[in-house]
Amino acid sequence: MNSKTSLLLAAGLAASSASALATELDDRWYLSGGIGYVFADSDRDLSIPGLDVDDGPAAFAGIGKAINDWLNLELNAKWNRFDLGSGNGKWNQYGATLDGLFFFNRNPKFAPYAVVGGGMMHSDIDGYDDNSPIAEAGLGFMHTINDAGDTLRAEVRHRWDFADIDVPGGDKTFNDWVMMVGVTIPLGKRAEAPAPVAAAVAEPAPTPPAPAPVTETVVLKGVNFCNDCDHLSPEAKAILDADAMAIIKHHPNATFEVAGHTDANASEAYNLDLSQRRAGNVRSYLVQQGVNAGSMSAVGYGESQPVADNATAAGRAQNRRVELRITETR
Repeated sequence: MNSKTSLLLAAGLAASSASALATELDDRWYLSGGIGYVFADSDRDLSIPGLDVDDGPAAFAGIGKAINDWLNLELNAKWNRFDLGSGNGKWNQYGATLDGLFFFNRNPKFAPYAVVGGGMMHSDIDGYDDNSPIAEAGLGFMHTINDAGDTLRAEVRHRWDFADIDVPGGDKTFNDWVMMVGVTIPLGKRAEAPAPVAAAVAEPAPTPPAPAPVTETVVLKGVNFCNDCDHLSPEAKAILDADAMAIIKHHPNATFEVAGHTDANASEAYNLDLSQRRAGNVRSYLVQQGVNAGSMSAVGYGESQPVADNATAAGRAQNRRVELRITETR
């Protein structure tokens, strides 16, 4: 293959995202919402004589944004209700908190975090009203459910309610537990990762008349995968049908290796397995299109062969790729 043809084919193929687990940070604004249950501090029974305060339902809704790889900030409106016993009515609380979510990792399948927040709550009871500060701390996790970035979430929080209900013998600080489940829905379209730089195809040096193996590597650009999955999209299949098949037909006596690579996010074992599955699916598709199965192998290399710095977003994008390695004896 001459240098002009090699470079044109390399520029026309697309970079595989061989690790959807290690996607770039999704920094879109998102809506949050869900329901929950509040386990009331037994000291609430003492705050107003004659009341029997029972646990009750809760709900929340808000807006948030990822600030960096480990922090999300959220502003959440909250409501919960306690039953005060037969004939005594309800104890309703309304308020809002500003919350910081501190992520241990951004694995889409299971992203655990610690949460710390503070805000105000208004207590509405027959004959008593109060605005009081609250503080919350707890643990939760998010699980991404589709390529759009929607997630399921669950949390357990301890709430300190510094209520100022001045009743003799009453308690001014309540320690409640709050369990919540809900969803987050990103707003707008996800920003596209920087386009990977095409790998230059080195032209082999002149060889003596005796046959010698010639190896070329082409980065398959545009063979992309959805979030945390290994099946080929229609767009990826179209690229394989056109450009990849053109390269293969240009080398009728060659053997081919489909090489899958990831960036260094997530565990080595997960990245190795994901890259192997995606490389295998590319090979299977090409075999279905008529490529001799005996001339093509699939190998996943995970994160072991980076071509750029994994410390940067652009570098990670270049490392998430699928290559077609060609070995031919002329």
